[in-house]
Amino acid sequence: MNLLNEVMGMVVLELMLPIAAYQCMALLRRLPKNHPSRPIIERDLKSWLKGYYGEKECSYYLSLLPEEQYYIFHGLRLTDKKEFQIDLLILCQRFALIAEVKNLSKKLIFKKESNSVTKEFNNEEEGISNPILQVKRQKIQFVNWLGKVQMKGLPIERLVVISKTTTKIETTPNNLQIFNELIYAESLLDKLEELEMKYGKPTFNKRKIGQLVDLLLAHHHTPIPDILQKYKLAKDDIRSGVLCPKCQTVEMSYYSGKWHCLKCQLASKTAYFQAVDDYFLLINPTITRKQFGEFLHIEHTLIAGNLLRALNLTSTGSKRGTSYSLPKNQLLCPLDELGINLYNVPVR
Repeated sequence: MNLLNEVMGMVVLELMLPIAAYQCMALLRRLPKNHPSRPIIERDLKSWLKGYYGEKECSYYLSLLPEEQYYIFHGLRLTDKKEFQIDLLILCQRFALIAEVKNLSKKLIFKKESNSVTKEFNNEEEGISNPILQVKRQKIQFVNWLGKVQMKGLPIERLVVISKTTTKIETTPNNLQIFNELIYAESLLDKLEELEMKYGKPTFNKRKIGQLVDLLLAHHHTPIPDILQKYKLAKDDIRSGVLCPKCQTVEMSYYSGKWHCLKCQLASKTAYFQAVDDYFLLINPTITRKQFGEFLHIEHTLIAGNLLRALNLTSTGSKRGTSYSLPKNQLLCPLDELGINLYNVPVR
């Protein structure tokens, strides 16, 4: 969603809230309060937020790394035979480290016989995907991808990172090798130092590692999944219009060059950005001038066209057949931490 060339000389792909979380937020804004799907969507949003905050814990430790020695990618999405996502990729001239980050409460139980993992919370048990197997698959896919782009030879390490030290890890005595593949976030710097010792000499020179960074950015993509299909919703379930960013539930009207809220008297030139984001997140990845006017409740086609063109979206086609989309699916108004916290509720 958002690319940064340098943050503290090392972060290439910034940690961002997942698109799926934005979709859940948009649904909660635009579905009726009594809609039967709301509890499921709220549950899923909690899960996405929990994962985001877990990765943010790792970001603190990564900020302590020496500048310009490492390249860090958060939420990197590539395609091998299928799409795959890497929570955290740490790249240097000696090696690459793939990490699956987990933010889980209380206790994780790893069972060797079944290769299964159980999460225990408040005396209740729930089976979850085995993160060690997840990161193993990601390594296979990443190695395949590197071969396709002619970047073979860099040693690839994999790791599961548990963000909270309060999460207890349990397993049987014959399965203690999992602790070679699983660490707490606070041990991440020690692990990187260990890998530096293991791979003493650089495998890639600066030019080649720079080429790999460019290739990763060029191939990274952020798809917008069909969220209505996932929750078995219809387009008619989605409330249209520009919602007041202050009142949320009140629809705004456009006149005199601004959007106006009759309830709180807010006037804004940019309030419609979120409505356009919501359309792309929920309805369709492309929009025409007619669809723009209908969704934002703008009667005059000239005004709709001017407002749409002002967004500097990617366009294809010509005249009435022109359709618009978000450049690289980067939202017009991504949330800052304050905005994310408005949706933050206690998560399990």
